[in-house]
Amino acid sequence: MVAFLPYAAFVATFDRAVVAPMLVGMAADFRVDLQTITLSASAYYLAYGLAQPIWGIISDQIGRIATLRLALVLAGIADLVSIIPMDIDFFIASRAAAGGVMAGVFPAAVIFLGDAIEDRGKRQSAITQLQTGVALGLATGTAIGGIGISTIGWQGFFIATAAACFLMTWYIREFPNPKPGADRLSLIQAYRNVFTNGWALLLFFLVFFEAGILLGAFSLIPAALELDGSSASVAGLVTAAYGVAILLTSVLVRKKTNSVPPHRFLLYGGIATTLGFVILGVYLSEMTVIVSVLFQGAGWVLMHPTLQTWVTSVTPMARATAVSLFAGFMFLGNGAGIFAASHILTNWGPEALFGIAAALTVVLTAIAVPTQRRHFLAQG
Repeated sequence: MVAFLPYAAFVATFDRAVVAPMLVGMAADFRVDLQTITLSASAYYLAYGLAQPIWGIISDQIGRIATLRLALVLAGIADLVSIIPMDIDFFIASRAAAGGVMAGVFPAAVIFLGDAIEDRGKRQSAITQLQTGVALGLATGTAIGGIGISTIGWQGFFIATAAACFLMTWYIREFPNPKPGADRLSLIQAYRNVFTNGWALLLFFLVFFEAGILLGAFSLIPAALELDGSSASVAGLVTAAYGVAILLTSVLVRKKTNSVPPHRFLLYGGIATTLGFVILGVYLSEMTVIVSVLFQGAGWVLMHPTLQTWVTSVTPMARATAVSLFAGFMFLGNGAGIFAASHILTNWGPEALFGIAAALTVVLTAIAVPTQRRHFLAQG
């Protein structure tokens, strides 16, 4: 089962990554401006975040694998609904629905690993392995999204994602579905356990701003390139280097999880991400985007799995609740970040967008590194 999870991560990531390089073309199809079509992506992430507590409850009731099956089926249906001809308001609503149901996929995988693997180092290695699927999803989505918008159209990708969801549901139909024991906390007890835990609250704060900064600014890079004169296909291809960086860095992190303390990963990730944004703030071109997203991809895989592993250990008795809320805050931050980034890009330009992102990354790193080190030392 563990070997299958990166494939689920691939589908869930592809579903959102393929949209960014198509936003300008989709705006033309709907005859709206960039800020308006970006609302469809923001709605997806907002719904994804708000749905997390619901999926956490479902996961505790029916089991992790059953949750994965249900989420995949509903996500496939929602993507098919999105291709029905409709006006922009209904399209934004349909993408919100798609985000809400796809929300059950990746957290179910993380909760499953948290339940199945006790050792912190092995757990981080397994969670980092999920980033292989994330990397391939990002690389594939961003690379072919820009090409596809001018060939098969954006609807073709939603059809492909729906087909993948249905195929994966069929594949895991016979997988064992272990459920939480009878001694699990009640819903109220689980939420009380999480929201009275200072470390959990800190992690929700950190992941909200991590996603808002790192993913929000990254999502607007293809649009920034297109507004600067690049074609959608070129913008998507150069941004796909992000996925390559995640894939390569994931291999390194898996080898070093037992010898490098977690706060070091956060420090190195913060430095890499800051450098990536500074490069684009100074000069935006196809070549600087390639270099920048290599730094950004490395930064994401150094920082985010570290926070994910951390959240699986802070409230063991309410792990599903903590992980689902963590994912919820991540996607709320992602949606807020995309909305803010599109506003900054449209009104102030790429220099302001990436300069602000670099400054905020420094602040995020300055908070995350010492607090994680304190927790790591306290855990022995």
